[in-house]
Amino acid sequence: MFFGGGFPSSNVHVYSNGRMRYTYQQRQDRRDNQGDGGLGVFVQLMPILILILVSALSQLMVSSPPYSLSPRPSVGHIHRRVTDHLGVVYYVGDTFSEEYTGSSLKTVERNVEDDYIANLRNNCWKEKQQKEGLLYRARYFGDTDMYHKAQKMSTPSCSRLSETMKSLENFW
Repeated sequence: MFFGGGFPSSNVHVYSNGRMRYTYQQRQDRRDNQGDGGLGVFVQLMPILILILVSALSQLMVSSPPYSLSPRPSVGHIHRRVTDHLGVVYYVGDTFSEEYTGSSLKTVERNVEDDYIANLRNNCWKEKQQKEGLLYRARYFGDTDMYHKAQKMSTPSCSRLSETMKSLENFW
């Protein structure tokens, strides 16, 4: 029905009394609906048009963040800044200092620090998983060199996270 209405008209074979009869069925309602032309096609395509419209509008409403934790020239985040509280380095665009001042700047810097801490937690978890995996393999294969290497493996994100959390505790 979506691409032109109903089941197609067809020839039908009917068995009765052990004999096959050939009958031709043509749908009357299909011929009747062809008179509305463009309106019928428009109604059938309406769900697809609505999906496309909603998708396009949602893309227009999403804005890119005003900062990045690493330089991103493709987005325009090339100017280096540092948060007042934790000293987190972040990058902004050309018009950042004009658009964000006072309380809005403090809100952005709080978001930068929250993102930084979330990234540290994620990277710390990955480093711990990698270290535990290496320790497990070393134990499984009985490889003492690999075991010592795994024990000496550093977790820099965990160290930075610990330092950051201590400075947060000292601040409060």
